[in-house]
Amino acid sequence: MLGFVLFAGLTQISAIPDEFYRQEYSDETIAVVSDAGVQQGEKIARALEQLAERGDASAYEALGEIYANGSFGIPRDAVRGCDYFEKVGDRRADALHNLATCYYSGDGRRQDYVKARQLYAQAADGGWRMAFCAYGNMLVRSEGGPENKTEGIRLCRATAILGDPDAQTDYGTYLLTGNGVERDPVAARFMLEQAAAQNQRNAAFLLGQIHTRGDGTPVDHAAASEWFERAYDWGRRDAAYEAARSYLRRGYIQKEDGTATVRPELLSQCLAWLEKAEAVEPAGSERQTSAADLARLVGKMIAAAGRDRDD
Repeated sequence: MLGFVLFAGLTQISAIPDEFYRQEYSDETIAVVSDAGVQQGEKIARALEQLAERGDASAYEALGEIYANGSFGIPRDAVRGCDYFEKVGDRRADALHNLATCYYSGDGRRQDYVKARQLYAQAADGGWRMAFCAYGNMLVRSEGGPENKTEGIRLCRATAILGDPDAQTDYGTYLLTGNGVERDPVAARFMLEQAAAQNQRNAAFLLGQIHTRGDGTPVDHAAASEWFERAYDWGRRDAAYEAARSYLRRGYIQKEDGTATVRPELLSQCLAWLEKAEAVEPAGSERQTSAADLARLVGKMIAAAGRDRDD
């Protein structure tokens, strides 16, 4: 078992370093993984196990990532992935962070915020970039220990300034909501744009919402559509429904005199995104039902617009 460093009362960690811990692997581990086109699945796992048993911590880390993600034809096994991260112990800051995430998410370990907080702090003290804001977020939310919003936001802000896209997203969210810091939607948008430039899907989703609401910027449904599409492409499947709604706002504009401007080409885009939303939303969920109902309505609107054009 990993010996946890007891940070029960800790709220201040060492200064964020100028150079973060680098996730490096031994040449032997790299060679095994590089041969993935030849060796598959269990062969790779066995080769890495042999390296790990000879003291190669990077082999355990690689095994943890393979099982946690389900790579090289090996089925995803969160418990086994977390087991390998735990075997690394404190020899690698990235493994400490990954094990902390196991406990935080409850995926592969029973959810335990106290252990997660301890491990994130230890990983941050080891210089792992992602751990600083992960630990900071727990301080802000008083998860696993006492609340310290000032220190938590400091950690996220400092890491965001140094270019970490996840920290930029989290700090941007704090600026957007005013949680623990003065609300500043303009600064929030700037920070989220930096994260989205690195394909951070949650940042793109938030930018879509910002442009929909006109939060610190004029309402811009075209920009919102683009951001929701990017969020979807980068893995936010729930962005399909939001993209559809954004296209609907552009394709059907109700006027004050009771008439409407209808743009069938945009409604067609809306319909395409509704079909995607219906496919990816949980079966029987309210959003899936809403997507299906809206798709039928938009289909009728497109057909009506076609008849009006023919007349």
